[in-house]
Amino acid sequence: MTDRAGRTGVIVAARTDSSRLPGKALLPLAGLPSILFLLRRLQGMKHAAAVILATTDRAVDNRLADMVSMEGIPVFRGACDDVAGRYVDAAAAFGFDRVVRVTGDCPLLDGATIDECLDRAGDLEDCDLATTKGSYPVGIDCEIYTADRLAALHRQGRLSPEECEHVTLHFYRPGSFRIRQLQRPPEWISPERALTLDTPADYDALSRLINRAGRPDTPVPDLLAILDAGGTTA
Repeated sequence: MTDRAGRTGVIVAARTDSSRLPGKALLPLAGLPSILFLLRRLQGMKHAAAVILATTDRAVDNRLADMVSMEGIPVFRGACDDVAGRYVDAAAAFGFDRVVRVTGDCPLLDGATIDECLDRAGDLEDCDLATTKGSYPVGIDCEIYTADRLAALHRQGRLSPEECEHVTLHFYRPGSFRIRQLQRPPEWISPERALTLDTPADYDALSRLINRAGRPDTPVPDLLAILDAGGTTA
């Protein structure tokens, strides 16, 4: 997509190893590795030119990168610990002016939800970052920023090691940046509900929810309705 906000891209960060849930990107959800489950749910967006995976350049992530490439989804590989640098370089490589940041441990997020967030975020002329954090349920969240703003912070060496790891953390410094809070639809469940894939218990809960839904492409509102009705737990 190219408009007054420029070319928009969704960058999904993931890697194979995890201390709390090793190999979580490859764990099956509805018969698919969880990272492919997520990437397929993000396809067909109206407001994004591309969805790409940004993983590390380590050998341990070769299988992950190859698997996603074979799916026909672009892959960018970069530094392991400097995740912000990986996002900056990926955005430059694909010519993204505006970036939607997604993490691989949010497999229930879908393209329709991001499209709605992009509609609400607008062109970002009056803010530095648009975020769903604190409003949307944890795991159904994303952040939207202009690529050149993060690139400038990174180039100027203004990001601490912790901020390089967590990409957008620098934007949340009190009084330093303008943040637009994107509000969830009023019928959605509480944002305190955690729907991320971080632990074995998370994996069990998400697997039950997806099995209950019956389809891997079940829209986010329908998944949340199942949870709200007590059809399963997360």
